[in-house]
Parts: sequence; structure tokens; C-alpha cells
Amino acid sequence: MKKILLSLFVVIVFFNASSFAQATSFFCTHPAVEQIMQGTYDPSLYLASQIINHPDTISQGILQRINADTLKSYILKLATFHNRNTGSDTLSATRGFGAARNWVHGKFQEYSTANENRLLPSFFQFDQAICLVNRHKNIIAVLPGIDTTDKRIVLIEGHMDSRCEVLCDTACLAQGIEDNATGTALVMELARVMSRYSYNHTIVFMITTSEEQGLYGAEAFADYATLKG
Repeated sequence: MKKILLSLFVVIVFFNASSFAQATSFFCTHPAVEQIMQGTYDPSLYLASQIINHPDTISQGILQRINADTLKSYILKLATFHNRNTGSDTLSATRGFGAARNWVHGKFQEYSTANENRLLPSFFQFDQAICLVNRHKNIIAVLPGIDTTDKRIVLIEGHMDSRCEVLCDTACLAQGIEDNATGTALVMELARVMSRYSYNHTIVFMITTSEEQGLYGAEAFADYATLKG
């Protein structure tokens, strides 16, 4: 009987997570990032005044500049938004996924300001009915590559949404420290330290939504990338 009930539970969860319609209406709020991700841009517009691009220098610099206290501060801050469920509040300045994503976007802008505005923060918006919300946003920060000969991009991604036992519970306390404030903090810290340097390929730092309901934030970006070739 326990095996039957467990199988039934798995089927119900799978059905719920698979019942959301496919994402549509992809849109990047920053006007330049779509062209940059497609490789149809002028790299000279985003060159650093001092280009640091030797692999050894970059790897040593990243290792030296990553800061454990900074990572901890990000994780603790993410825990303060109470509930980062995909369907949670998007209007509050202090609570819900909307407040959290605005905070991350602001941090990406800080990193950009510190590095000659070369890092371009944006929301990646898509429409999909998930947890009674029809419009969702990943947060991205795009660091343009210095060579567009090879138009492939490097994607560094972690999801930020959290959940309780009930899939779309937006009232419960869901601080999501291990799952996945830690991953979000790491993407943020890499954006901070890596944006000092120059790379041949464009790098996209992305914080996604809707992972807990079925990887939908990442899937939406994958569909967008396929659509754009």
C-alpha cells in the first residue's frame, strides 16, 4: 500500500509540474543584450580601458577576489525575503520573488558601475502560467566578449526561487538557503569578480525563476536561445 501511495504521489507531482503551458513572449528589458547574446554587436563599444585577458591572470584574480564574507552576506540577504516562490509577491520591496529579483538586479548594476559599465543587467521576461502568475522574469547580466568571430556564449546559471511542501504556497516561510540561495550567491559573486576581466566569448550570468515547478525559467531561456539560433 505504501508503494502504491508513493507511486500515486509521484504521478500527481509530475502531472502538476508538467501541466504549465509552454513559455512565450520572450523579452529582454535592456535594449542591447539581445544583439550581444547573438553576437551582432561592435565589441569596441564595451572594451575595458585596460584589457586583462590572459587566462592565468584571470584565474588567479578570480581565486584571490572571491570573498567568503561577501558570499555569506548574499545568502543571508536572500533569506530575508521570507518566500521566493515563483508565484510570490512581485510588488513588495521587501518580500517575495519580486523584491529578491530587484535586489539581485541592483547588485548586478553595482558590479557594472565598478567596471566601466561593461556588465549589462537585464530582466529576461517570459509569459507562462505558473502558480497563478502569467509573467515571469529571470535576472541576467551580460558581459560582452571582445571577439565576435565565435558567437557561442558562456552561461553561468543558478535558480533563486524557493518552495515549501505545497508547490505554489506563497505564504509559508521558504528562505531557501541551501536550495538555492547558495547557488544564487555564487553566480552573483562570479559576476562581481569576473566582470573586471575581458573574455573572447560573451558571458551571461543568469538567476532563474520557476525551477521548483519544473525548471521553467531555464527552459524558457533555452527555448529563446533556440528561437534566436
